[in-house]
Amino acid sequence: MSLAYLITGLGIGFVGGWLANRRKPDRSLELAYRSLLEQAHFKAGFLARTSHELRSPLNGMIGAHQLILADLCESPEEEREFIEQANQSALKMVKLLDEVINVSKVEYGTGKLEVKSVSVSDVFDNVFSMTHLLAENRNLPFQIVLPEPDLEVLCDRKSLEQVLTSLISGAIGTMQDGTLKLSALADSNFVYLNLEDERPIEVWRDAIDLLEKDAPPDLEPPSLGFSLLLNQSLMELMNGRLEFVKMPIGSEEKFTQVRCRLPRSAG
Repeated sequence: MSLAYLITGLGIGFVGGWLANRRKPDRSLELAYRSLLEQAHFKAGFLARTSHELRSPLNGMIGAHQLILADLCESPEEEREFIEQANQSALKMVKLLDEVINVSKVEYGTGKLEVKSVSVSDVFDNVFSMTHLLAENRNLPFQIVLPEPDLEVLCDRKSLEQVLTSLISGAIGTMQDGTLKLSALADSNFVYLNLEDERPIEVWRDAIDLLEKDAPPDLEPPSLGFSLLLNQSLMELMNGRLEFVKMPIGSEEKFTQVRCRLPRSAG
């Protein structure tokens, strides 16, 4: 067990024990405990998820090539179809690798983010243009509340848009019904970008034992847990933070609120 996991485990145990000994647990501390527990689970399964996410498109390529090499194609058209499937799987794997490599480069100092003042309203406009059709295709009402035009944050714009797009796409992909809302709040030091959606609790039960399971033949990468790890890393590299403000507790609840906190620009 690494030192990081040991420290995380001790922190969870301390917070959990403290909450258990209180007659009336503080709601904010309970939420902090749940958030810490979820993040610990995500980090504990990072290697498992990485291999799982890469194995899925790799299996797709291998399967398509095996059909071609075994002369199981009934026509040149079918053979071309398998080649196209293998190509799509390769592109998915390259995209996933690029995302992981980009984050790793910045973390280890070989890459650089362009952190500067960015208009939150402009970011919201661009994110909405990239995600609203996904919501419309699933008949999910999606609202973006534009902040004041002069509200700015210190961030790498491309990375922030990547994080927000990933969070919204992940919510849309796991919702059967309900609404989504993206809004912004600010104080003198920070800007809080809040995504509210209605995902059932089942989508947050991210299994850590992915290594023991066979990858489905056509998993849409990346999975929720893996996406959150990448998004969390990007936020921290911009001196920000990805926070779980509210998560479903019982099977009847669906309301989720995820918050991106970033330093506010003085303008």
